[in-house]
Amino acid sequence: MNGNFGHSPQPVFTVDSGRGHPEQDLYYHQQLPRPPVPCWTFPPARAEMKKRGWGTMNKGIVWVLILILLLVFAALGLGAYQILRLQTEMQQLTQEIPAQLQSHVPQKQVGLYPAELNKNRQNSAAHLIGCADQSESSQTLKWETKFGDAFTEGVKYINGGLLVNKTGLYFVYSRVEFISPMCNSRESYTHIISRQRNGHSRIIMEDHQEGFCTVGSKHPWMTGSHLGSLQHLRQSDWLFVNVSNPKLISKNYHSNYFGLFKIN
Repeated sequence: MNGNFGHSPQPVFTVDSGRGHPEQDLYYHQQLPRPPVPCWTFPPARAEMKKRGWGTMNKGIVWVLILILLLVFAALGLGAYQILRLQTEMQQLTQEIPAQLQSHVPQKQVGLYPAELNKNRQNSAAHLIGCADQSESSQTLKWETKFGDAFTEGVKYINGGLLVNKTGLYFVYSRVEFISPMCNSRESYTHIISRQRNGHSRIIMEDHQEGFCTVGSKHPWMTGSHLGSLQHLRQSDWLFVNVSNPKLISKNYHSNYFGLFKIN
């Protein structure tokens, strides 16, 4: 192998056929850069459609998430309400149980017995029934106070009237029955309860009726009148029952009565 080491190597030249300019390279050929790879893009219309599709999908997902959160919050609120209600019921039970246990413990009675209370309490009531002996000259009716169901308790009966012993609210009532063998065109009746206070008389209830029978009829007729109302009475008030025709009052005791009882 013979080599001539006295001579330097000859330079190598390359020629670019595209441009026609030689370039010198001592060790390797320098390559030209490759052309860029084309980047494909969607057309404007397709890109806009794709963008809109993703936007609608994102909105739908957001609404679904909001609904899920609302359901979760509603469930949490309902659970908290149930827990609070159970706690309230437990507190009520813990308060009622000791009270029930204490109610079964025998306790000493202090004060008067019920029988003694009723004995010391004075009632104000009266119920009078009709009297057969009525004066035709006086329109104030008389009453029986001791026979049958008649009684007076806490009030006094004086000259046909009831004298109130305590101030308060009373229910006052009266009923009278008129009877006659024949009907007269002028016949009518008036039923009145009056109150006398400090020397002054005042009507507190009144009933007036006429035309209750057939004129010219020879058959007997009968009619009644009933009065009743709440009255605030004072001590020493005097109550009477007056009628227009005392002679027409029937002789039936239980059809005619007068009374009162204290409510408060």
